[in-house]
Amino acid sequence: MLSNTMLELLYTLPWTHTSLTSPPPIPLVKPAIQTDAVPSLGDAADDPAIWVNKANPEQSLVLGTDKQGGLVVYDLKGKTQQFLPVGRLNNVDVRHGFHFNGKQIDLAVASNRDHNSLHVFAIDPASRLVTEMGEVSTTAQDIYGLCMYKNKQGDIYTIVNDKDGRFFQYQMQDKQGKIAGELVREFKVATQPEGCVADDKHDRLFIGEENRAVWTLDARADQSTVMTQVMPVGEHLKDDIEGISLYQNDKQDYLVISSQGNDSYVVLDALPPFTYRGVFRIGFNTASGIDGVSETDGLDVSSVNFGQPWQQGMLVVQDGRNRMPLENQNFKYVPWSEIADQLGLSKLSK
Repeated sequence: MLSNTMLELLYTLPWTHTSLTSPPPIPLVKPAIQTDAVPSLGDAADDPAIWVNKANPEQSLVLGTDKQGGLVVYDLKGKTQQFLPVGRLNNVDVRHGFHFNGKQIDLAVASNRDHNSLHVFAIDPASRLVTEMGEVSTTAQDIYGLCMYKNKQGDIYTIVNDKDGRFFQYQMQDKQGKIAGELVREFKVATQPEGCVADDKHDRLFIGEENRAVWTLDARADQSTVMTQVMPVGEHLKDDIEGISLYQNDKQDYLVISSQGNDSYVVLDALPPFTYRGVFRIGFNTASGIDGVSETDGLDVSSVNFGQPWQQGMLVVQDGRNRMPLENQNFKYVPWSEIADQLGLSKLSK
């Protein structure tokens, strides 16, 4: 007969105990507004850009790309103000204060995949009308993501990338009353990029390499293109890395990233050492009849007080599946105050 000690040895299992505890749930925030659907069917909506009306922020606009057909212009209630059917626009960005043909306008630039060009638009600050200015040819063979940068001297640049990993930086110019762009810098990542955003205040550029990491480098055209890793794909950031934008005010600088692989959004400090601040998802707002958000491509964020409920700013995201009601894709608006409260960012700003 075997002793108790021998039985214990005989039936001891040769593996280490592993805790089966689940990771904490990702907090949810609610969208307050959804836009009208984009005109095109299928995978069409892609990237938004918030244009701030400096004279009256409540009259600001959201420009959204329809990558099957053109540019949609929305108001802050999500209602379509204009549709410019100019072709397959992928990403769009805006900058204030471009001197053109003897006056100052605001500039919007989008990547046009039909022509591998920069498609340029003027935004009239008085009328809020968006008008087509023309196209600037690029050396990209499969143009994709885009963002804009304005340096301390007031020069405005468009940074655009190709699916093969190359980036091209163009200085936007007025050439005798016609829009133009001069290629001033090139650099490259190893695999496919898309989203990018420039921190004008700190002359820093953030770029997303979809399946690898977010990187940063100097945004100035005459500076080094050596890159520093901000965050790799991993625990919090799931590939694909898609839209990237900046929330900035006098006290805070946050980087917001679309983590498309798990339908979430990662928030980091936008200044070194790029501290992780949290992650969230956008759920249903059943009271307002707005569905949750999934598979976000592009996004934009602003800290401007746009009035109720946007006193702390707003986040605009593309929604890959628009289900309430079941329509073409659209964009959702989220009050920044909801995000700040969920992630404890309000406490950090005090």
